[in-house]
Amino acid sequence: MDVISRALLFGGKALITAIDMTQAAYEGASTHKMSDAAAQPFGKLLCAAAYMSAQFKHQSDRMTMIVEGDGSMGKCVVCGDYGAIVKGYVDNPSARGGNICEVVGGDGYVSVIKDLGLKEPYRGYGKIIKGDIDSDIAGYFALSEQMPTALKLCSEFNNGLCIKCGGIFITPMPGCGEELIVILEDIARNFNDIADMLAKNSPAEIIDMHFGHFDIEMLPDIFPKFRCDCGVERTARTIKLIGRKEAERIIEECGEIGVHCEFCGKDYTFYTEDLNKIFKEEK
Repeated sequence: MDVISRALLFGGKALITAIDMTQAAYEGASTHKMSDAAAQPFGKLLCAAAYMSAQFKHQSDRMTMIVEGDGSMGKCVVCGDYGAIVKGYVDNPSARGGNICEVVGGDGYVSVIKDLGLKEPYRGYGKIIKGDIDSDIAGYFALSEQMPTALKLCSEFNNGLCIKCGGIFITPMPGCGEELIVILEDIARNFNDIADMLAKNSPAEIIDMHFGHFDIEMLPDIFPKFRCDCGVERTARTIKLIGRKEAERIIEECGEIGVHCEFCGKDYTFYTEDLNKIFKEEK
């Protein structure tokens, strides 16, 4: 079962997050029929979205991360809702490449939008550093959120099967002194093969093995899932945004309005009688 285990260290001065989301990554990649080359960076980005959304406090909180480099994958979009409910897609699910850096590319950007119920959504930006995702996400946290985070991600696919997807995040919190950061950095050097660790141990066991000898407080586990929340009602709201006149014009020209969900691949079709329901308050 996919799970996110978390712990506070040193009286809340650092947050340790270990994630296994092999099933969610498999479901996401298989939904879009991704090549192994495309699925590997996609899985890592899903893991990053799960980490960020696992920290949300309200059910309406959500985030979107866009990574667009000059590699064969093109743009990748991943979203996370409260409780680490994630979804995503890539522009080119058939992407090929010798390694993740080739697939993502070495020139581009990382963009994050967080809707936390405030007057305006938070928007953060970063540059693609290496295209290996790990460095790119770490760079985003350091530059845009001023939250230096050591992380190690894994996303291994073979012929469409996800062997292992997950990672570990080590995040100093406000008040974490330099001496504690040095300790965390020293431990972070042990996470060379996170895929092997996750194959042998649960996320909670990994945290206990490497951090259990400190002042530690385990937080409740969170269970990430790949799930798209599209549906007829949500799609109808999209049509409402274009207005009745434009919707009627499209149907007059095409006979219908077709809406395709990039996140799960579902198609929705609306006809004249559907417009009467969508815009009923205007009649």
